[in-house]
Amino acid sequence: MSVRALNLSDLVAVGRAMRAADRREVFATRFDEDAALLAEDLLASDPVGAIIATADGTAVAALGGIEMWPGNWSLWMFATDRWPEVARATTLFARRVLWPTLLRLGLKRGDCRSSLDHVIAHRWLRFLGAEIEAIHPAYGKGGETFIGFVIYGETGMCATPKKRNRGSISTRKTSVDPNAAPQANDLVADAAGEEELRRLRALYGRRATILTPDRAALGQAPVTQKTLLGS
Repeated sequence: MSVRALNLSDLVAVGRAMRAADRREVFATRFDEDAALLAEDLLASDPVGAIIATADGTAVAALGGIEMWPGNWSLWMFATDRWPEVARATTLFARRVLWPTLLRLGLKRGDCRSSLDHVIAHRWLRFLGAEIEAIHPAYGKGGETFIGFVIYGETGMCATPKKRNRGSISTRKTSVDPNAAPQANDLVADAAGEEELRRLRALYGRRATILTPDRAALGQAPVTQKTLLGS
């Protein structure tokens, strides 16, 4: 299993090979049914997330969160038919990396809506700590009923990582080049790391978020301008 940053190529690949239930669910709430446009829209929203790949490097699952407004996040995930191969790894990543990161970014509420017939997704969401909040009849463009799930702050995905003993970053250079891309290490769970992350968020907004265990692979956050990352 490997974890990669969200990128256009992998998002399109996973989108085009989505398992049938994911495809019905995702495209029920879109005007189009184009995986490439879905990938572009996701990247344009400055998401926090990752691609989970199999041992042979094939992208199988994409997951993350989108900050709708301060404290309120929309959570999402879709995968291919090879989901069983990465299900455990994706679940551990969601609980040990993604969720703690979103909490450090100020999440108070995370929600997602899943189609009524997507039982596997419901089971996974409940396992992660999500609660059913509401039923949404005729929510999809074809009249599909959706279920609204919600996870509140510290109450969900409780398997968070322990504090790591790392050298304080307070002694590092703190001046910011306004023309440089923001950088941060979301896996630093100590107080100094969290303070640095908050500082970058204050300066750059959502662009200051990187979510990957491999800092060398992602030296900077996605920046959405006129062209999308990876295009």
